[in-house]
Amino acid sequence: MRTLIEHVPIPIAGVALGFAALGNVLAPSAEAAHIACGALSTALIALLIAKIALFPASIRDDLRNSILASVSATFFMTLMQLSTYMAPLAYVPAFALWGAAIASHLALMVGFSVRFMTRFKLSEVFPTYFICYVGIIVASATSPAFGMEALGHALFWMGFAFYLVLLVMVTYRYVKHEIPEPARPLFCIYTAPMSLSIAGYLATAADPSPLFVGILLVLAQAFYLIVLTRLPRLLRLKFYPSFAAMTFPFVITATALGQASAFFASSGTPLPTFVDALIAAETGIAAVLVAYVFVRYAVFLLGHAELPERGTVGDSRLLTRLAARFEREHADAEPLSEAVAGEVIPPFPARGPVSAYALRHPR
Repeated sequence: MRTLIEHVPIPIAGVALGFAALGNVLAPSAEAAHIACGALSTALIALLIAKIALFPASIRDDLRNSILASVSATFFMTLMQLSTYMAPLAYVPAFALWGAAIASHLALMVGFSVRFMTRFKLSEVFPTYFICYVGIIVASATSPAFGMEALGHALFWMGFAFYLVLLVMVTYRYVKHEIPEPARPLFCIYTAPMSLSIAGYLATAADPSPLFVGILLVLAQAFYLIVLTRLPRLLRLKFYPSFAAMTFPFVITATALGQASAFFASSGTPLPTFVDALIAAETGIAAVLVAYVFVRYAVFLLGHAELPERGTVGDSRLLTRLAARFEREHADAEPLSEAVAGEVIPPFPARGPVSAYALRHPR
């Protein structure tokens, strides 16, 4: 069990977030599914908390990587979601958890800005930046459970302003620089921020603007279709922890479409009837993807749990040291191959967040 926990990657929090959000989507029609999703989300978060407690040095090393540092925001986003599960049973602890998760997420945004944005490199920008800066809108979407819509609305506008800037920045990065294979699944994150903005806005606005919601909805569905066209190619990739990007973004897109449809119906301008079928289809796709990624993660972790502790490619601590040393001493060198304990570590890129991301969490 200790070996399994040691190999738990930070992006598993993204899978937990997907389950928590999916449970809330399914709650009106299937309470059992709501409870099951909440339990699975809690279990995955518990695994990550166990790693933080047992292997803090490994977590600190991972947080020096811009991709993993920005992805770590999903941990706090999941806690915000899970607090809504707790609220009907234990309101005060749930509210405390919600407030602590928001404060921690804001602190992460400040820390990430100081550490990575002050020495900005376009080639190291990825859609995970949306998670760090726009993910705070999860606080907006969950604020009605605690009667904190005013705070939630302020956080919505903050997150939305960051999104407008980041959308240009991240898209320009995709145009200018090639995306390494371990980071390609992160493209799925593109479908999340606009849909999350819809959910956050509708949850907190006293008098939502139909025009604003309509514009956001059209753009959200456009991003969804773009991501959906690339999904088959992404699913054919070998497993990387970045597969977690295939969970929450699809769930929140289905959520936003359902909430926008309900809003327009209550405003007296219902959307066409085919939208109901579209909501069901998007929810089904999201549920299948969350289940699929969960199974891939389970295979990944159970496979590592069966490995003996030794100096091989499977030893993430050794690889972390090698990656750090290589990035310090050979920034401009050719890819490295090195024998360790009679086995060869394959070549890997010289520097950048993706090399560390792939090496610290090999499949």
